[in-house]
Amino acid sequence: MAGIAASSVAGATVLNGTIANFDADADGIADDLNIARITFNVSAGTQVFFDVLARESTGVDLNGDGLITGFDSYLMLFDARGNTLTIGDDWMAPTPDGSVDFFDSAIRWTFAEAGTYMITLGQGTYFQDEALQGYEANRPYDAFIGNQNFGAWRLTMTATGGTLSDVVQDGVPVSQVPEPGSLLLLGAGLAGVAAARRKRAARL
Repeated sequence: MAGIAASSVAGATVLNGTIANFDADADGIADDLNIARITFNVSAGTQVFFDVLARESTGVDLNGDGLITGFDSYLMLFDARGNTLTIGDDWMAPTPDGSVDFFDSAIRWTFAEAGTYMITLGQGTYFQDEALQGYEANRPYDAFIGNQNFGAWRLTMTATGGTLSDVVQDGVPVSQVPEPGSLLLLGAGLAGVAAARRKRAARL
């Protein structure tokens, strides 16, 4: 249901996905609304800022499909036992991801204990049991922007004072893109390989 993509930007993990109706309860009707579930590990003392951009009206076409969508996003943060730590709803201040809309949500949380945690992202408000199962039964997608039957979202997870690792989005491990320094080394290595191939080809 959600498109999985991630990158590493200045120490942040960025995930992209969509929210739409599908047939989660196998009743033959696509009338259930997905809730993204993202698990991750942190070290003790890590502060993470979870920042949602779900209103493409800010001028950002999140998934590059040429369509502008938007919905009222909602976050829930859980510990490894499925207990709710906090929720994130409307966020008033501008944030690093560029969202400035009241309906974009955010959470800032310091994890006292190392371990595995989960953040969920859905529309409007939903209950704990719905978050844990990954969908809301019999709830239509509500477009705040545009008239599409889905909405794109971007979640930026910025960790400070510790480590954030092993990010898994809806059961799929998220591949991290190397930091800029690693990319430069990789680029230099590839350039060296290309030069060696050209040199070898010239000798043949």
